[in-house]
Amino acid sequence: IGSANEEELKKKAAEKLHQKKLRESKGQRVVDTATESLAELEVVEKKQQEEVVAKKVKVARVRSKPYQTAKSKVDVSKIYAISDAIKLLRDISLTKFDATVELHLVLKEKGVSKEIELPHSTGKTRRVAIADEATVAKIEAGKIDFDVLYASPDQMGKLVKFAKVLGPKGLMPNPKNGTVVADPASAIKKLSDKSVVLKTEKDAPLIHTIVGKLSAKDLELSANIKAILGAFEGKLVKVVLKSTMSPAIKISVI
Repeated sequence: IGSANEEELKKKAAEKLHQKKLRESKGQRVVDTATESLAELEVVEKKQQEEVVAKKVKVARVRSKPYQTAKSKVDVSKIYAISDAIKLLRDISLTKFDATVELHLVLKEKGVSKEIELPHSTGKTRRVAIADEATVAKIEAGKIDFDVLYASPDQMGKLVKFAKVLGPKGLMPNPKNGTVVADPASAIKKLSDKSVVLKTEKDAPLIHTIVGKLSAKDLELSANIKAILGAFEGKLVKVVLKSTMSPAIKISVI
């Protein structure tokens, strides 16, 4: 039945195309039949389908020569010790600015969240806000200019309607990560650039974080990495270290 309906629709479309040609000919003879229009219509449909398929085909990303040279220095079959990985990372850095050192973790399960106080600064200043009337008004207007949002238990009611906006961004205050407290102002004063809140992605057991700047000392970067790995001891599957725009280096899971 579906096939018969499809053929009927094609014939109608072909007849419309034929009639359009007759109208556009302005009285001149048109050497064309509905059958020819149907064939023409099928050619057009086939071309459209090919264009759709072509758009879906992903173009292979071609890396620059500097990147390829840097990547050739990394043994992809090797799992590096943290100290060796940091030295290699400095050698394969591609940026002219002070790159950020990133740590990417694959865990055994998702739904994991931890707040960790690192031994040294990550080099990133976090924008912190309290869920007061002014902040709520900004969120309502679509302006989110903070990285961490603190709230008292009685303020949480005002944020419920923004859960779909703040939740996916990891900005919804939560007692588990210490952002729902009786006195948000006091909590913010204690907050430092050494404190990080790490949580897996919503649909995958992945955590992406930073451990410092490439200008930091090796021992400082190493200490921050070990602190994070230690916090997830027994839950890690794979850990990768990299800096801004650099190739990735697999490191040993403590």
